[in-house]
Amino acid sequence: MSGDLSYEALLERAYKLLPPRRIRRERLEVEPPEVVTVGKRTFITNFKRICDTLNRDPRLVLRFLLKELGASGNIEGDAAVIYGVAARKIVKDLIDVFVKNYVNCPVCGSPDTILIREERKLMQLRCTACGATTPVKPF
Repeated sequence: MSGDLSYEALLERAYKLLPPRRIRRERLEVEPPEVVTVGKRTFITNFKRICDTLNRDPRLVLRFLLKELGASGNIEGDAAVIYGVAARKIVKDLIDVFVKNYVNCPVCGSPDTILIREERKLMQLRCTACGATTPVKPF
């Protein structure tokens, strides 16, 4: 090794030793909702799979959707039933809002979180990746 290594040469050598840059992709890829409208009822046929991907209780996700839509509904098997007409785009946008507010960690962006209900309906989002605890708006 020669003693003639300048800062720039050392820096260039360090950059060459780094692994190639990876394109950042979302770890949590939620499948689009399969929405079927029959009369005045809307069915989300893959609702259980979406909730499993989000690692959230289907009743909790449905409660959020129904509150935002101003409708009533229930869960029948693996599908969610909304008593009213809801477009596929609206349902998808609401699921995206749910993911942003109640699944992804606001500190590190990781989807590895759990919802904890404290006394008096206070809900907190606890990240299992970075350990951050963030209060979230109850619904």
